[in-house]
Amino acid sequence: MNAIIRTNGSALTPRVFFNDPWFSQLFDEPAARAAAPEIRLDVEETADAYVLRADLPGVPKDQIKVEIDENVVTIAVEYKRETTTDAKALRVERVSGTASRALQLPVAINAEKAEAKHVDGVLQLTLPKQAASSKRLTIN
Repeated sequence: MNAIIRTNGSALTPRVFFNDPWFSQLFDEPAARAAAPEIRLDVEETADAYVLRADLPGVPKDQIKVEIDENVVTIAVEYKRETTTDAKALRVERVSGTASRALQLPVAINAEKAEAKHVDGVLQLTLPKQAASSKRLTIN
């Protein structure tokens, strides 16, 4: 049996299943299946600011980089794995490596008044909105 399903003239063969990333991860080595580091966050909007909370477990506050450029906020961290030289890893599920996240907000941020605090692995940014400025041009 060559084809399992035939739709619109293209056959779905058993080889397609073995090339599927989800299927192949079942048979890969654990290191190959490790998840990529990521930053999960929540964003709330108030009348005058955005409040951003990011989960950064195990990352000290001096290793967190936050940049604000107009209406784009970027968070970058490096997750480090603690290893013992004389121990063999039986299971590795915690991620390691660098992660960054850039978020474009609808309104420009007042970077001078922005605040950041890091408590119990959660980074909280309070990002005040830039006051809308308008200028009337005179026509010569």
